[in-house]
Amino acid sequence: MKEGCIFLTDLEFEYRLWKNRLSYYLKELALLKARNEELLQRDEARAMNTVELMVLEDHESELQQLEKRIKVQEEEMQYYNKDFPITPTHEYMGAHLILRDKINRICALHRDKADDLLRALGI
Repeated sequence: MKEGCIFLTDLEFEYRLWKNRLSYYLKELALLKARNEELLQRDEARAMNTVELMVLEDHESELQQLEKRIKVQEEEMQYYNKDFPITPTHEYMGAHLILRDKINRICALHRDKADDLLRALGI
């Protein structure tokens, strides 16, 4: 994205980074869920309570929605090949920037939520 030229390959690269991050976060949440199940089977008080499980489920749902949105953006991107390069005011760039803000927000929140859930498990 140098010198005002924005190529769809630049956006595609960013989507790949985001998908990898979201995949990592979802795997981390799956590990937390599995650990909670282990603790429940041992009837330990360290297992997550209902509120903590709801936070986990909500966060997981938000991550999955972002994954789906990225997929939609990637599919829509196919129709803009004729516009290489796109301008910063192109409608697709506007949608990309909105998605970037959402990703940045979720990345900032994920670490805090994961840490809270780890503390709930007594780790």
